[in-house]
Amino acid sequence: MDQFTVDDKKIAYISQQFGVDEKTVKNIHTFFDSVITNVKYQYLAHIIRTMEAHIRERTNNPMFQINCTPLASSSKVLHIGCAQYFPGKFFTIFFNPRMDEKQLRVCLAHELGHLFIIEMLNEVQPNGQKTYTPEFPTEPISSIFGVFTILDKNHFYQENGKSFNHGLWEDIIKDFVLLQDKAGN
Repeated sequence: MDQFTVDDKKIAYISQQFGVDEKTVKNIHTFFDSVITNVKYQYLAHIIRTMEAHIRERTNNPMFQINCTPLASSSKVLHIGCAQYFPGKFFTIFFNPRMDEKQLRVCLAHELGHLFIIEMLNEVQPNGQKTYTPEFPTEPISSIFGVFTILDKNHFYQENGKSFNHGLWEDIIKDFVLLQDKAGN
């Protein structure tokens, strides 16, 4: 068994460490499990959230969002990804729900590259012209942006991510008990 998988022993230990009824801890875990199942669909969330924040500021629209939506299995464009952009409002990337995970990330990063070109590179130049015009070639620039996105993601998981992990499941609980003690609770 994976030492970080929640089981009855861990539920009891958490309950005891925080002085909370086991039934309450189980209920919280059940709710958490129902929410976390969708984390799988939050592909490239770090770059998506960063781009959203930047575009929200640029467009003065605090509601701007980037969505990743699977295509219907009956779609005729299942072999590719595509995107639709409503400037200043939202950007939706459509993808094949049966695409291999690695290729899906590549596809999404590429589509985000198109948004990068349109929004992020669209600065007014000293001569009054904008960098991006509809005639501006988005290929292969969108793929180059995608390469940097995937390199960053791999670097995080292979290099930086390791330092954020706890060695034992009990260490996680100790850190939260310590946090609670510091807060004076």
